[in-house]
Amino acid sequence: MKSRALSAALCALALVVACALPTAAAWADDNDSANVINPLQMPDNSFLYDTSIYDLINADPTYEGSTVQITGEVVGDAVHDLEDEGKTWLTLSSTDKKAPGSISVLVDDDDVSLVDTYGAFDKTGTILRVKGTYHLSCSEHEGTMDVHADSVTAVTEGQTHEEEFDFDDFVPGIIVCAVGLVLAIAYYIMRERNL
Repeated sequence: MKSRALSAALCALALVVACALPTAAAWADDNDSANVINPLQMPDNSFLYDTSIYDLINADPTYEGSTVQITGEVVGDAVHDLEDEGKTWLTLSSTDKKAPGSISVLVDDDDVSLVDTYGAFDKTGTILRVKGTYHLSCSEHEGTMDVHADSVTAVTEGQTHEEEFDFDDFVPGIIVCAVGLVLAIAYYIMRERNL
């Protein structure tokens, strides 16, 4: 009885597999012309996904002309390019404190509207994600290292940090000044006694 049940289960499994194979083969035949692999084609390494600014600063010449994507904080000011109409220079700074650095990015004037805050002492600038062409030594811009942006996206809005006055920060300085004043007075008194 057990052998008949096992035989019936195996036959049913063989029938399911046999029915599925022609369908899969027909599906593969329909798409063979659309999905052809060329074994002689060289790999495309022109797109480096989410490259860090630190890596670009330390890049070797093989990265020249590659498409890169970087994320960084906008610092400094926007500078309109006098040679390229409709273009503006932005400086992106690394957000990773362990891998610092900054790089100049040439963007369209329209993309500057994405920046609501420029990074400074009391401000965190807008975080932008830029995809563009990396130039180790740009021939168009006097050999500067830069990225010519193709697309720009705002990731995080900028923030302003209001510094609050905290008297406790001044206590060590006041103590040092008081000790210095006491020592100066003591020196003056001792010098007068010796005269």
